[in-house]
Amino acid sequence: MRKRFITIIAVAFIGSAVAQAQSAPFTISLPAGYAEFTKQVQTTKAAEGEIETTNWIAKAPTGEAVIVTSSRMPGKILDPQKMIDSTRASLLGTLKATLESEEPRPGELPSTRMLFRSDAALFRARFTVSDDRLYQLLYVGRSEAQRSAPAVAAMFDSFRLTETGAAAQP
Repeated sequence: MRKRFITIIAVAFIGSAVAQAQSAPFTISLPAGYAEFTKQVQTTKAAEGEIETTNWIAKAPTGEAVIVTSSRMPGKILDPQKMIDSTRASLLGTLKATLESEEPRPGELPSTRMLFRSDAALFRARFTVSDDRLYQLLYVGRSEAQRSAPAVAAMFDSFRLTETGAAAQP
């Protein structure tokens, strides 16, 4: 059931050595014990053109998971806050989750961090918009102690975009 739940989350949408998944537009320091990222790519047709969504998924033996998603839109995202709001609403609905807190992150790129929970898991997330891409950093845990662990906070702090055009960091 745990593997199925994490897979459903990934489809709906990632020692502390710095990890960069193969051909990933980011670097991140995963907490100790996580497996290497696996990558899934999906293309969806939209009225404006194709949306390419790439998920990088890393799992821990404790049942925790990290999912980094990059969604490339057919053109520049003109209203980043609207994109963040609609993605949050969709994710909460898909997971049947309740938003606990949300706050904008300082920086040059539009970015929001949030905490939410469902009956099955606790989540920590960051959504960032850069040009034609929406990035989602999602942590999935089973307890408040896991979600609030210093290693999880350090992982979020370590997340950096490396793509050309993503000069400002989320």
